Amino acid sequence: MKRKKGRVDALMIVAGFLALVLSTWAQEDDLTTLGAAWAPRAEGLIAARCSVCHSPDLITQQRLPRDRWMATVDKMVQWGAQVSPEEAALLVRYLSARYHPGAPEQLAPVELDHGKAEPLAPGDTSEGPVAGVAGRGAALFAHNCQACHGSGAMGGMGPKLAKNPILKHEDLFWETVLHGRGPMPAWGSALSHQDIADIHAWLAEQ
Repeated sequence: MKRKKGRVDALMIVAGFLALVLSTWAQEDDLTTLGAAWAPRAEGLIAARCSVCHSPDLITQQRLPRDRWMATVDKMVQWGAQVSPEEAALLVRYLSARYHPGAPEQLAPVELDHGKAEPLAPGDTSEGPVAGVAGRGAALFAHNCQACHGSGAMGGMGPKLAKNPILKHEDLFWETVLHGRGPMPAWGSALSHQDIADIHAWLAEQ
């Protein structure tokens, strides 16, 4: 009788373990799906928020479980990365889906739709208004640009933007923000057209 009970207990333990494994696999599938769906936004955040201080290779060569990615993003925020709680959560979910311990060493590049990151032609309002609102631009600059360009756009790691001649050349300004220039990463995947117009409007008043 005791021997039979021991077999039943062992079978229950094995069944519980298998259920845990299957549950884990299902969770990974969900994360992978989320990662694929959110790839453009997450990759844009990596370029805009993380590549300011270090090479993207420092991220892409890692293969970490979710808790380690959570600790990594949290440490990055504590060191001054301008990342909102919603953006931090997105980064953790995406990174743990794409760069998990079971991921292959070589990953296919993420396809980003850079076509959406082009300045609108004059009079084109198909994607909403692009007239900048300086009041919104101040908060957007503080959250996205101030870490490099300094408080009040007076310069820091990046050049001073207050009264910078580039503000009078909107095409060049837009191209630089959207696609990057020199050490500055591209922000086209992280900022909307309206965001960029708002930041430009605020900078023009400084």
